[in-house]
Amino acid sequence: MRHLPNLTALRAFEAAARHESLTRAAEELNVAHPALSRQVRELEAWLGCALFHRHNRGLTLTDAGRAYRDAATRAFDMIDGATALLRPPTVEQGQRNLLLSVEPSFAQRWLVPRLGRFRTAHPAINVIVDATRTAADFRRGGADLGIRYGSGPWPGLEGRRLAEVENFPVCAPGLTPLPESPADLLDADLLLEEMDLPWRAWFAAVGITLTRPLRGTRFFDASHAMDVAVAGQGVALGDMILSRDDLAAGRLIRPFPQSAIYESYNLVAPPAHFRRPAVKAFCEWVMAEMADFQAGL
Repeated sequence: MRHLPNLTALRAFEAAARHESLTRAAEELNVAHPALSRQVRELEAWLGCALFHRHNRGLTLTDAGRAYRDAATRAFDMIDGATALLRPPTVEQGQRNLLLSVEPSFAQRWLVPRLGRFRTAHPAINVIVDATRTAADFRRGGADLGIRYGSGPWPGLEGRRLAEVENFPVCAPGLTPLPESPADLLDADLLLEEMDLPWRAWFAAVGITLTRPLRGTRFFDASHAMDVAVAGQGVALGDMILSRDDLAAGRLIRPFPQSAIYESYNLVAPPAHFRRPAVKAFCEWVMAEMADFQAGL
């Protein structure tokens, strides 16, 4: 026999815990603030423990509240995913929104130019692209699906590899002077990103050990570094996903043939999200699109 709380009270708690705000939870659930507050207190009384610390600045979760929130959110995500699989869309529900949180450089240089093909294949799904460097907070309804660069781990989320990233230096064909050997880059003004690890992996691949920090202009977004490289102002670290169009058009060249695999792009979301029809359709499309893209390299 299951010992379950009042599900209305549990839903109220889960929303309040996600937002850490009774006001925002009440707005989400379209209930009065006092009613939602009462439901949460009734749940705490039934459990026999406090789920929130209440203070003048608002609410913060207790350790018990944080653990219970995680369990409740997973349970509601699973129910939501199962419901979406079984419940046919009504006329009003014929259009589905898919909120996609994407790395800005990947969105600008690879995804957005191809989204028209997804729209043609799935006209009932409205894709909303949130191109941001900040990872989505799925517990707060931040996205249906994320596309992220890295290797994780992503606690509480499932990651599916979309593509490995093969890095190599790129520059404009008219750059003066053109580097003649990889060692020349040690004294060059590079177009760097926040972290030097991808550059360090490339230098290691060509047999160069870095003994001092790299120098150059830094950018928060890889796409901006490549834009500046196209303008002939330095050497950036490109890859076959973000740089391919510029390479094909002759706006960028590879001064050296060597490359290094570093990290990957991944589809990231709570496991239940991958069972949502819109998310499933997008994942199948983007995986096939990436496979076709890589087959043509």
